[in-house]
This record gives sequence, structure tokens and C-alpha cells, in this order.
Amino acid sequence: MGSGASALDGKGRFALPVSFRAILSAQSEEPGSMLVRGDAASNKCLTLFGKKAIDDYSAKAAETAAPRSAADFDQDPEGVDFWSTVRTVTIDSGGRFSLPPAFKRLFGITDGIFIVGGGRFAQLWAPERFLEVNKTNLLAIEECEMFLEELKSKRGSQA
Repeated sequence: MGSGASALDGKGRFALPVSFRAILSAQSEEPGSMLVRGDAASNKCLTLFGKKAIDDYSAKAAETAAPRSAADFDQDPEGVDFWSTVRTVTIDSGGRFSLPPAFKRLFGITDGIFIVGGGRFAQLWAPERFLEVNKTNLLAIEECEMFLEELKSKRGSQA
């Protein structure tokens, strides 16, 4: 629930806000292990979720495919498109984690992420991209703008 933000630390890690840790941990089958998915075609952000959500994602994929005739549907390509965009990330006891470099580059994540709660998952956004895409969640937009101002001031002091 809610939103949060994290600046990249000196070791190349982000920190998941405390308010997100318990909910996401409850969705994980292994302590400290989460899944991150990047789907550039439909979203402009990453999705962080636990392994317990795999059944939910599989059911949604089956629902999406249901209108097609059995002869026209081969689940493997859809499955490959979905699961090939998932990676495991380790989250330490302080909530710190690293993102795969390709995900950071593809989704425009550099020195900070804006985190939006989605119930059993969280969205991880490059702050600038979040502001480009989202126009209706005024509270999250305000929080993201404030975080981006903090990041810009840190960037300026390191120049």
C-alpha cells in the first residue's frame, strides 16, 4: 500500500521501504527472495512480487488466452514471453536489493526508484518515467516530485 522511494546506495542497491517489506515477504515462499518482472511492451515499470503470486499470474494468462480456439492457441509462446521477463532478486534484512543491469537500462532506472504499492506486488519506476505516464494519482505524483527534487539536489552536490 502507498508509495515510497529509494536512492541508489554506494553499493548499487535500492532499499524497499519498511511499509512494503512485510506484505511482500508474506507473498514470498523463501525469505529474502522476490521476483521482479519487466514488460516493456505493456508497462513502463518493473513489478516486484513473491513466488506465491505465480499461480495468480498463470491464471490471468490462461484467462487472456481463453477466447482463442484450442487449435489456434499454443500456450508456450505466451508463457515464454511472460516468464522470460522474470528474474529473482535477493532482499537482505535491511530491505536492500539490486536490480539486473538490463532491467535498469531498459526501464530508465538510474540513481533512484519510485515505488508504488499494488497490494500483493509493488511497481518500481524511474521517477521521471512515473511522472510522464501517471496523471491521475495526485498524491503519488506529489510524492514522486518531492523525491525527484531530493535526487536532483543530491546530483547537484555530487557534480
